[in-house]
Amino acid sequence: MRIKFFPACSALLVLLFAGSSFAASPSINMNGDAHVGEQAVMSVTSSQVPSGGSVEWSVTPTTGKNPARISLRGGGLECAFTPLDTEPVRVVASFADRNGDIVSTSERLVTPKEFTIDISVVVEKPIMLWDSVKRSDYSLSPDILLANSPVKLRASLNPPFRGQHSFKWNADAATALTSNDKDEIFIRRGSTGTSEISVTAFNSQGIKLGSGENTVTITLPVSSYEESSMERDAWQAWKKAQELWDSGSYSEAVQLAGHAVTLSPRDSEIADGLRAMNANFSRYTKAQKLRADSENFTQAGRFDDALKNLRIAQIIWPVDDGERTIKAAEERAEQHRKLVQQANWLRDTASAYDNENMYEDALEYYAKSIALVSNDAVIDRMNRIRNRLTLIADADRYAGEGNTLEREGKLQEALNHYAASVQSNPDATLRQHIEELQSVISRRERQANALNREGDDLMKRNQNQEALKRFTESMNVWPTDRAKQRLQQLSRVKLPAGTVIRGPEDFGIGTRIDAQKIIQEADSLYAEGDIDEAAALYRKAQRIAPSDEMQKWVARLDAALKERDAVNAANKQIAEANALFKAGKTKEALELYRDSLKTHKNAEVENFIRKQGNR
Repeated sequence: MRIKFFPACSALLVLLFAGSSFAASPSINMNGDAHVGEQAVMSVTSSQVPSGGSVEWSVTPTTGKNPARISLRGGGLECAFTPLDTEPVRVVASFADRNGDIVSTSERLVTPKEFTIDISVVVEKPIMLWDSVKRSDYSLSPDILLANSPVKLRASLNPPFRGQHSFKWNADAATALTSNDKDEIFIRRGSTGTSEISVTAFNSQGIKLGSGENTVTITLPVSSYEESSMERDAWQAWKKAQELWDSGSYSEAVQLAGHAVTLSPRDSEIADGLRAMNANFSRYTKAQKLRADSENFTQAGRFDDALKNLRIAQIIWPVDDGERTIKAAEERAEQHRKLVQQANWLRDTASAYDNENMYEDALEYYAKSIALVSNDAVIDRMNRIRNRLTLIADADRYAGEGNTLEREGKLQEALNHYAASVQSNPDATLRQHIEELQSVISRRERQANALNREGDDLMKRNQNQEALKRFTESMNVWPTDRAKQRLQQLSRVKLPAGTVIRGPEDFGIGTRIDAQKIIQEADSLYAEGDIDEAAALYRKAQRIAPSDEMQKWVARLDAALKERDAVNAANKQIAEANALFKAGKTKEALELYRDSLKTHKNAEVENFIRKQGNR
């Protein structure tokens, strides 16, 4: 056997084959496609070699680089080489007889391919958000990715590469890479938007195997994830607070519940629960103080006062051994005063109910007290309680009817009922509401009159459609005989389709109930993700019924909308800069990157510009 290497990076093998017959039209076989950087194997069969003859191989590039690592194997029936680029390679097998004369040749033009590189997102653990309605976590779909959080990417060669290889990754200016030479890397983008990712693979000799690119869309803002986490933490803190309360750790429970409200101030269930817990805690601390005072009275020999405190404490906050303690206190009292003590207990119990505004229970115990020992002061108090209950019932009825009328928009009728309520049972809060309602009515009357004047002026100028609109709006704000007469005069005039008729709220006039209705509508829009419309309604509610809480919420929404618009505008500029940079227009791209920083700060973009300046 003899081997020759030619200047054109050819490999020649002369091999004598005995006992084989000559095969006509010999051909060169190749196992699968040839790929850059991976060894390709060409072969012939022994039946193709003339009896006693030989085969010679020649590997010659056409226009590209000389193939690397050319070798012969398989007894000379195979020729192996590694393409360095995608330019065609000519492979020639020459078949000679036993005398060395070439009797036939076979030629094959091999065009190597680059490997295809697929880039995929690896989701090892789904993103979990909190469902504030179901009170449980739910996982987002794998294609939803979180901003400012590591996203794992995986590159895979297609077909698989047989051998050692490495990768070189690249990303756009707004995207950070955590590593650069592995098949799996992590990227991080500070805000929502699309990251442009590319990767190139090399074999162990540094030959480029292929490249690929993909876009990864970051859709979930960090703010949404953080808000969800706070709502989850709030609910877990609230459940723990309930456990502490049930175990008797009342102070710790109230403190933790307050923390839960701080985390999620708009969760009405937690807020209502905290209010109830605070009310019960107040009763608990009051009862504890009464019991402590009772101990002091007992040591001082004031058994009647001690007994009184223990019974009041048991009413306010019952405990398991409360009745036993009370009984022991009773036994300490002198026998001859049992009747008086019993009457005093009944009276004091009634007084406790009385102080807690539990009037029916108070009457029951007052009646038991005077059944044992008559007492003119107690009888007088009972009569006053009965009168008080009658007045309270009347006041509650008037207030309830007034509330219904106010919700129906009948403000004057509601005002009359509220006035009757405070006359039966003075209430500072209701009085304040009456003053607010009177102010709303006065403002509506003034606005209605102003609209009537505008309508009259428009009628004089024969602008009847606009006049009709003003009188219709006047009736919406506050009905007047003047507006009714004008509407009758304009009964044949029709308003254009789609005409918007303003109501009191559009002039910033409304009651707290009106504002609450608008807030409920805004809450629904906010839950559906329509933040712009929700913010507009929240502002309208704030103009009608200003409150510090709503003002803070509107400011928070406005800031969020401003931040969103700035991020979107900056992302648009970054995308345009990416395209310029990719096209080789580095100067224009850097200028646009700097403009994007004026719109919205981006640490990745700043770092990218800094690196470009150091080159």
